[in-house]
This record gives sequence, structure tokens and C-alpha cells, in this order.
Amino acid sequence: MRRWRYRPLQAAAVAALAALMTACAAFAPLYYRAMQQALTDITLSGATVIDTSVQLSMTPGDEFYDAGPLPQPEQLADQLPAAYRSDFHEPILGYAANAGVLPGGLTDPYGDLIWRSGQCDHLSFTDGACPAGPGEIAVSAADVKTFGLDVGSSVRIAGGTNQNGSSSVARLKVVGVYEQQVSDYWFGQSLTGRSGVVISTGAPAPPQHDVWITSRDSFDNALVDARSSSAGYLIDDDAVGVDELLALGPAVDDLAHRRPDVGVTPVKVVSGLPDLAHGVQEQIDQSRVTVPLLMAQLCLLAIVVLWLVLLAITEQRRPEVALARLRGRGRRGARRLLLDELLPITLLAVVPGALLAVLAAWVVPKVLLPGSVRFELGWPFLAALLASAVVLTGVTVVAVTRVAREPVERLLRRVPPRSTGWALGATDAIVIAGAGGIVVVFATGGLDGPIALAAPGLLAIVVGLVLAHLTTPTAALYGRRQLRRGRVRVGVSMLDAARSPATRRIIAIVTLASALAVFSADALIVGQRNRATAAAQQAGAPRVLDVDSNDLADIRAVLADIDPEGDELTPVVRVHPPGDDAPDTLAVIASSFRKIALFPGGGPSDALWDKLAPPDAEPIDITGTELDIDADDSTLTSKRVDNKLTPVTLGLDLVNQSGETLHTTLGTFASASAHRHFHHLVSCSEGCHVTGVWTSTLPGATIEGAVTLRNLTARSDTSPAQVVPLGPAEQWTKFYTRETGHVSPSSTTPDELTVTFQGQGVSPMTMQQRWLPTVVPALVAGPLPPGGSGNQFTLTGLDGGVQPAAKVGSLDRVPASEPNTFVTDLESLQRGRSVLATDRVQVWFGDDDPALLDQVTDALSDRGIAVAQTTTLRDIKRSYDESAAAWSLQLAALVGTVALLIALLVLVVSAVSGWRFRTRDFAALRMSGVPIRSIRSVAVAAQFPAVLVGVTAGALSGLFGAQLAMPIVPLFASAPEVSTLDLSAAWGAVVLAVVLSLVVLGAGSVIIGRALASRAELRRLRETL
Repeated sequence: MRRWRYRPLQAAAVAALAALMTACAAFAPLYYRAMQQALTDITLSGATVIDTSVQLSMTPGDEFYDAGPLPQPEQLADQLPAAYRSDFHEPILGYAANAGVLPGGLTDPYGDLIWRSGQCDHLSFTDGACPAGPGEIAVSAADVKTFGLDVGSSVRIAGGTNQNGSSSVARLKVVGVYEQQVSDYWFGQSLTGRSGVVISTGAPAPPQHDVWITSRDSFDNALVDARSSSAGYLIDDDAVGVDELLALGPAVDDLAHRRPDVGVTPVKVVSGLPDLAHGVQEQIDQSRVTVPLLMAQLCLLAIVVLWLVLLAITEQRRPEVALARLRGRGRRGARRLLLDELLPITLLAVVPGALLAVLAAWVVPKVLLPGSVRFELGWPFLAALLASAVVLTGVTVVAVTRVAREPVERLLRRVPPRSTGWALGATDAIVIAGAGGIVVVFATGGLDGPIALAAPGLLAIVVGLVLAHLTTPTAALYGRRQLRRGRVRVGVSMLDAARSPATRRIIAIVTLASALAVFSADALIVGQRNRATAAAQQAGAPRVLDVDSNDLADIRAVLADIDPEGDELTPVVRVHPPGDDAPDTLAVIASSFRKIALFPGGGPSDALWDKLAPPDAEPIDITGTELDIDADDSTLTSKRVDNKLTPVTLGLDLVNQSGETLHTTLGTFASASAHRHFHHLVSCSEGCHVTGVWTSTLPGATIEGAVTLRNLTARSDTSPAQVVPLGPAEQWTKFYTRETGHVSPSSTTPDELTVTFQGQGVSPMTMQQRWLPTVVPALVAGPLPPGGSGNQFTLTGLDGGVQPAAKVGSLDRVPASEPNTFVTDLESLQRGRSVLATDRVQVWFGDDDPALLDQVTDALSDRGIAVAQTTTLRDIKRSYDESAAAWSLQLAALVGTVALLIALLVLVVSAVSGWRFRTRDFAALRMSGVPIRSIRSVAVAAQFPAVLVGVTAGALSGLFGAQLAMPIVPLFASAPEVSTLDLSAAWGAVVLAVVLSLVVLGAGSVIIGRALASRAELRRLRETL
């Protein structure tokens, strides 16, 4: 150790490298454990009380009534194994009974009567007090209002069972009026909200009352007949960590599936803990890929660096080893000489490495992980320290043995003889062949497991070693050529680089470090990008509001008042037909939807959106409660199968403002007629669209002839008569089917419409006004449904009916939708059709603005429209980011930074280990008349080109390694339903990593070179070893 006093910089550098390697190895299990605890914390805090609790209950059915008495709640609580009860708070015991008021008439309410331990602490009383004795109950304020159950009143219900099997009558006295204090204590149960509600399947039924509260004495004294007993356990978040949760899951699952004894009522177990534990375990399994993938590269870098640095240091001590050998100490003594100097410093570095790992494990989780993370030092941390000590010892012994076994004549040379040709040495060839073989097998998909995780780092090692080997003869060849051309500065620099073993080490290490930095940056940003696009796909828009109403006209009116241009708000209707595989229909306003909806990877072009536009024909509108119309020059006739005439029915289709179609009959024609006048009452006081002219007759009868319609007039008591022209004929769409027949429009003036019919009487024939789309254009994601022909298919409309559609374009995916979805124009679907109550009506926001949300919510509320729920992009992205997959990838930033720091440290160690020789050479150049400026250039050029070559090769290796490894890296806790996976290189991150590598390592090499040149004093020539 005393010899380190003469080489303090070398000692500090070796200790720093050993400490970094130890810290990397020890930090991995600490962060891995902290990540598990954070995952458990957010899983429990984000779950409902139903999921995090365990509720045990027993409710005997008819077949179990003879099995014995109902067990007490304490007996149920004992069903949970004692080993797990410390993970929960004290159990909440309970009884429940039916409480139907006698005599049980249609006006006598029924409901539940319950007791729970500690119930009085979780109720507040607006009148009276909490029940304390048998037969005392507390009721809700709604029951007081609905049924007159004031404090002091009493009711009679069926009581306990007598010895003869008959039921007694229990008299219950109201002693209090309660208000429920919402908390986890009630396990999500609401005690109120039922008062006066009648549930009937058709026959008259009595009303319900809210839950009544009583004391335990009412059950223990058999005053009431207990229907069930229960025991509920609320989880203790402070007591449950990852180990406890993973143990609780299987234990609760076993309890839930435990078979009861024959004739014994089974215990019902309600808990989501098995699913929570399973989800946590899956994410832990995912992190077993990402964390080792990153830390394995870093540890591999640290081991290689330490190996090369120790080789450099032991080579500097060659004269000392030779002297020891000449003095008779032999190879064993020479090896002990080096081990006594190197091994203590490397092993002592385990202590600061462990402290550094502990400090990082205390700071990094606070920055990267949510919530309050427990800090734990477990056996994996101690195992990592022990493994680090073993590796440090092994690397040191191997490096020392390599020098100690060399012949004395080789040791006496200041620079060991090296091969200057292009052939590989045996060691390099073995390493390159082994690592290269692993990389090739991994790239072809034939490798997985732990070795596969090191494949990207092994690729960088192969590239670095090959490049380092090629650099020496290349630099020597290039240097001699430059000297022959008279370029002394460049030639000397290249020859110095070719002569120095440090050049090969620098290229190998810088290549590996740069590759790791590029790989880490790419993995980090690719993960962030994929989580962001998955969140955008799932959300659909920055905010989505689900509306609890199918009054689409009112909703659109509200949005039009707030945002007339449709820049911030757009209505969306989602139709989900029956069937698991049935494609959804997403009805949108294309002009605003294209601006608001989030399309990861880019949305359709404007030209494609324009294809969804509805027909541009104006509707024929009428307003009134009475309708008059003239039917002239009618030649309509209908013949039955027996060739006898039968009446023809003529009518109009009217669509009101809610989209409901009014199938209005005008009258019948028994034969040809010159003039008919029809008058009808219609429900069009708020306006209707005339959308169709139809005829019908008996099934199987033919229809032939024409009729001219004119003078369509609408009136009401509050508005004057309004004559509406039905022409010209261009406003109508000709109807034709081979099975039914055809209907053709014609007109001579805009005020009239002549309709010609020819049909087979199979079904009514309707000629639609052009305002109604006959075929709905749609953008299609996924395959067309069965039964389609070409681009023609059918989709489900707003009213649940089938509508003909045509595919006008394809989409890779539809925002916030299933893989198979049809996107259509809402205006097209809304024309002539109403919105079903099962349709999902939404409002999509272009910005997550709380003020805009309040404005929309208030405006909808003013029209009696409630908001069911709201979903934001920010919340969905947070759910993706708060996962083990995301936290594991966040290590990439730390790994890339440490890799560059290690490479920079290598440059320092390389300079420190040979600074005396280098400065002596520079001093000789200075004495030969070379200017100090040229010496600085030579000093910088000896390292900077190696750094430049290493960073370039490392960038390419890291980029290729990322493309190989990213497919095995879990990016999500669970794969999204619609994939937006994009593993292409994050070029911005790659370029940034390359630039940082060049700046950090390039600047370091320049500073080191100038520092060595500044020490090139002539007195260095008089120094000896």
C-alpha cells in the first residue's frame, strides 16, 4: 500500500473504477426492490376497497338450512389463516336480515336490516341516537319522508324462528335518523338510495326502504331472523409490501376455492387481491428482462474497463516485476508483489461502492418512482457485494498473472513487443469468435434467457476489439506515409498512437461506452414514445366526456353555442352492435373530428375525410300540426294474384327533430283518379323533414301507375299555412330493386312531383329524398364484415338498424376504438334515424382545459343532460407511466450517464498510468526543436482520433444492438388492445447521445492531451524509473 503514495492518481482511478463497478452491481437489486414496492403501493392505492379487502360471508340457501345454525361473525373471521391477519386491520363483523314490514301489502316497504361492529363511529345522526338495545333501529332521512318513520315510531317485521318452525313477529322501534359517512369501512356499500323505489317485472310490487341499522343484541337474542353473517378485513397499507401481497393473493384464492364439508354452507369470499397480486407478479416478471438488460451492459462495461486498466497498470510495473524476478523471487513472488499493491485497493473500493449504491438507491427512487418507497437492504444487496468482491479479485489475479508469467527478457522492455501485422492474437480471436457467435445466434432468434440480455454489449465488444486491432497497423501505415510526405506533426501523432497500447484500450472502451449510451438513450425514448402513442390511441382526444343522454340534437346545440367553429369540441357517437366480434360504428363530424382526434402516426388526409361528406341536397322542411296535399292525375292500380283490383296506399315519410321517422299514410286509391285531397294531423310542431314517398298493397299484388303530388301545405294554430314544393325531380333518388320494383320521379315545374310506380307488391316501395343518404361512405379499420361485395357492406346505424355502406378509405386504427371499426359522418347517420339509448354519446375536447370542461358541463346541465364520466389523455398516460416496464426503462438514463463517466475515467487512467513516459517523449521532441504548439497538437492527436473512431463505431453498434434487443423489452404492463408499437430508432435521442459522447469524451481527451503537453519540460529527460 505504501507504493500507492507515489502513484496517488493511479490509486484513485483504480479505486473509482472498482467502486463504480461495485455500485452498479449493488444498485441493481436495490432499485429492483424499490420498484416492486412502488408498484405494490400504487396498485393498492389505485384499487377499490372491494379489490383490496377480504369479505367473508355465509348465507345459507334452502338446501343448506338443515346444515346447522348460522355461524357467528367471529367464526367467519377465523376462516382467514392467522398468518395473514396481521396484514389487515381488525375485522369488521356483521349480521344481515330481511326486514319486510308486516302485513306485507303493496304499501308496506321491504329491505335489509344490518349490524356492523363499530357502526356508530361511521354514522352521523340528524335526530335521535345510535341503536344500543335489542329491537332499536336507525333509519334514513328518506325513509322518514317516504314512510313517516319518525323517531319513536315502530314497525313490525318477521322475527326469529320458533321451536315449532313458525316465525315470530319482531317489533322494531326507531331511535335515530342516520347519515352515512362514506369511507372504506362500508366496503363500497351504499345504505341509502332505495327508499320508495319499486322493482317490478310486471306484477304490482311493494316499495323498498333504505338499509336499517340495529344493534347486535337484536340478532344475538334471536329477535330477528339473521339471513347472513359476515366478517370483512380492510388491508393495512403500511403493513403490506410486495412480499405480503404476493403471498396474500394465492392464500385468498385458496380460501375462495376451498371445498366445504358435506352439508355445510360454503363461505363466500369476495376479494380482488388474487388479481392484484397476479398483476404485480406479471410486471415484476417483465422487469426481470429490462433491469438486467441495462445493468448487464453496464456491468460488462465496468468489468472490461477494469480488466484493461489493470492490464495497463501491470504493464507499467514490468521493470519492477523483472527486477523481482532477477532477485530470485520467481513468478510466484512477482505475482505476490503486484497483488499486494493492487488487490487491497480494489477490495477496499467495495466499501465506497456499497455506500454509493445505497445513496443512489435512496435518491433515484425518489426521483423516478411515485409515492413513498420503502428503503430496504436485503440479501440480494449483500450477494451483489460479495459477487463484486469475487469479480474484482478474479480480474486482478488474472491481470497480475498475465504479466508475472512473462519471460524476464520481455519484461525488461519498456514497451512489450506486439504484433504489428493484421493477424489477430489468440486471446482476441477467442473473445471475438465467442461474443460474435452469441450475437449471431441472438440476431437469428435462437437465443433467449440471461445470455441474450448481454448480446448488445457483446456486439459492441466485438466491434471494439476488431476496430482496435485494425487501428494499430492502420495508424502505423498512415503515420509513415505522412512522414514521407513531410507532415511531421500528423505522422508523429499517428505513429505514437500505433506504438501505444493505450490506443487500442481507448478504442475498445469508448466503443463499448458509446454503444451503451446510444442503446440506453434509444431504449428510453422508444419506450416513452410508445407509451405516449398507446395513451393517445386509447384516449382518442385530450379529454373525452361521456354523456348520459341520447338527445343528440340538444347536445349538438350546446356544442355549437360554445364552439361554433368546431375547433375545440366535437360530438362523437359510438354504436356497438350485439356480438363480440361485431365491428363498431363511430359517427363523427369530420370537419372538427380531424382537428381534435389523436391519430398516432398520422391521420387520414383531408381528401379522404371529404369523402365522408353527406349528400349536399337541401331537405324539404315542414312545420305544423296539420298537413294538406293534393294528389292529381293518379293512374295507380294494384292487381291481386287473381287479377282483381285492390286498393293502393300512398304515404309520406316524415322525420322529426329527434330523428324519429313518422310513417304517415295519406290515403288509398281503389282506381285511377283525377284529383284527391288529403288532410292529416302530424307531430311536426318543431319541424319535420319530408324524406320519402311510398306505396304499399297486398302481398303478391302488383302496383302500376303514376300520381302527381302538389300543394303540400303545413299549418298549425300558432303559424300560418305554408306551401312547400316537392319538386323538382332532381331532389329525389330513383328507387330500384329486382325483387321489389322501381319508383321514378319526374316534374315539369318545381312546385309539383310526379311519381311513377311499378312493383311486385313484395314490400312497400319508398322513393327517398336526396337529403337522405342511400349508401353511407365509411373509413374502415380492419377487414370488411362477411357478406360484403367489393367495397359494399352494411353497418349498424344510430337506431340499431342496418344501413348500406361503401368503403372509401382504410385506416390503420381508429382513436379510442376497437381494431375493427367503421368511421362515418354523424350527419349522414343522423339523417332519418334516432339515437338508441344503448348508443354511447361523447364529447371530445381538443384541449384538457378545466374551464372549458366546466362550461360544457354547466351548459349540458342546463338542458337536463348529465355527464357520466370524463377521461383524459393525461390520466391514461399516467397509468402507462406508473408501471414496472416504464420504471425499468428509466434506468437507461442513469446507465448511459455512468457509461460515459466510466469511459472518461478510462481516459484519465490511461493518461495517468503512462504520463511519465509520454511527457518524456514530448520533452525529447521539444529538445529537438519542435514548437510547444506542435507538441500540444501531437498530444491531442494521439488520443482524440481514437475517441472519434470509438464514438462512431459505438454509435453504430448501439443502434444495431437496440434494433436487436428492443423486441424483447417489455414496454407495457399489459399490451394495448390496439397496437401502436413502433420500435424504429429514436433518431433525436441517438444523435443527442452521440453528441454528448463526443463532447464529454472528446473534450476529455483534448484536456488530457494539453495537460500532458504542458508537463513536457526538459528536466523530464533526466528522470529515471
